[in-house]
Amino acid sequence: MLARRSNRSNVNRLWDTAFWAMISLALFAFVSLSGPALASSEKTDAKESEEPANAEPEIPETVIVPDPVSLTVLLPKSGAIRQIVFHIWLEAQSREAVPLIEHNLPKIINGFLVDLQRLMYRDTKQRFETRPAGKRSFKYSGPALLPPPPPKTEEELAAEADAIEAAKEKGEQIVPEPPFSPFAPVTNRYFAALQNKLLRTGQSFLPPDTLRSVQVRMFYDHWPGDAQKR
Repeated sequence: MLARRSNRSNVNRLWDTAFWAMISLALFAFVSLSGPALASSEKTDAKESEEPANAEPEIPETVIVPDPVSLTVLLPKSGAIRQIVFHIWLEAQSREAVPLIEHNLPKIINGFLVDLQRLMYRDTKQRFETRPAGKRSFKYSGPALLPPPPPKTEEELAAEADAIEAAKEKGEQIVPEPPFSPFAPVTNRYFAALQNKLLRTGQSFLPPDTLRSVQVRMFYDHWPGDAQKR
């Protein structure tokens, strides 16, 4: 009887050992398989969290961002006042032209103010006469900046070098591509014409092939007399 009980207890111990061994193996397999999946998920989440931060296009080194240009327009007969703010960026033809533009920036901004004072006086008078109080203000934002193109591959760079070398042998010259511009075309006709006007004014203070474009990035105004009295 003792021998039978001993055998049964040994069998039960073997079953218990086998059972817990199977449980351990199952847990090990689960952890081994889920570990890489969790790590991959964490990496994906990290990439997704980084994307919005990198989504905003960077401003190239050829773009100059001065302080906002402010002016006040007064209509003498009516006494109406309009306070206006322009955010105007200047785009150089190359990085070498940036210091020259910055050196002449005070003269350029003063030229812009002369143009804007004249143009905004007519615009202010027209809006005052044709729009009721409280509906004269206007706000404009330029088109979103374009993302930079992907960097060129080694094959593309090698092909460009070969083309330049072949042109030299033939006595020809390849005009280099202009630097990347982040500015999309302006669809608003008024501000497109205003940018062209300011570009001509800015170029008058600089040597040729220095200033590439002038961009009105934002415009807004305020009519103090239109505010409701409390």
